[in-house]
Amino acid sequence: MLFARIVLLVQVVVMGGVGLAYWLRPYEMANLNGMLLMEAVSASNTRVYYGGLQLGLALFLLWSTRRPERLRSALVLLITMQAALVLARLGSLWLDGGTLRNLDLGALAYKVGSALLALLALYRLKPAPAAEPPVPATLAPVEFDDDFGRLQRRQEPTLDRPDQARQD
Repeated sequence: MLFARIVLLVQVVVMGGVGLAYWLRPYEMANLNGMLLMEAVSASNTRVYYGGLQLGLALFLLWSTRRPERLRSALVLLITMQAALVLARLGSLWLDGGTLRNLDLGALAYKVGSALLALLALYRLKPAPAAEPPVPATLAPVEFDDDFGRLQRRQEPTLDRPDQARQD
């Protein structure tokens, strides 16, 4: 469980840092990727999709490290997300006939490595205990607090002394 938390916390730091950088400096971060932001709306979209989305994912992963039952779902999310990004990067290289630059190669290696570490952390987690079916509670007889019940109890004859039984 400690290894899974460490993997998630490393992702929180990296994703949070990159997301914050895209949020605060969208023009500079876009230039690192070879993008040129020409309009204010493109800077806004860069802040939202590259910055806000990564910050949100980092916050989710941080929240998931707080409770053991959340670790498994956070690791599955991380594996799925990083694997999808790796496949998208490879697919775009194939479609565009491009070559990997140093930044792209490093990002690809990081995504593959983090997906593999998250997969290893997922397999190292102890399996969740099987949920037992709920045991039905025994129902105790419930006496209602109503006038009819009191009236009925008053009119019943006592069995110890039948001579005191009321006659109606």
